[in-house]
Amino acid sequence: MGIFGIIMILAVIQLFAAGSIIQRGNASLIPNFLLEKITNLPEYCRIFGNRLILLALVGIACAVMSFTSVEFSTRPILIFGLGILLVIVLLILDHKKFTK
Repeated sequence: MGIFGIIMILAVIQLFAAGSIIQRGNASLIPNFLLEKITNLPEYCRIFGNRLILLALVGIACAVMSFTSVEFSTRPILIFGLGILLVIVLLILDHKKFTK
C-alpha cells in the first residue's frame, strides 16, 4: 500500500497545482472542447479549479489511509474512485450551468 500512497501524493501535488492555477483564471489548462460555449469564463475557471482541489483533498485522505493500513486494503482505491466519480458529476453539472 506504500506504493499507492506515494502515487497518491504525486497525484495530489499535480491536482493541487493545476487546480490553483485554473482557479486564478488561467483557462489554458482546460481542454478547448469544454470552453466552447461557456458564458462566464472567470467563474467557470474558479469552479473548475475548486473541483480539482476537492479531488486533491480526497487523494490526501486516500494517501493517509494507504500509509496507515498494515495489510493490503482496497478501501483507499475505492474511495479515490468514488471521489473521481463525484468530481466528474459535479463538473458535468457545472458545465451545464455555465453553457448557453
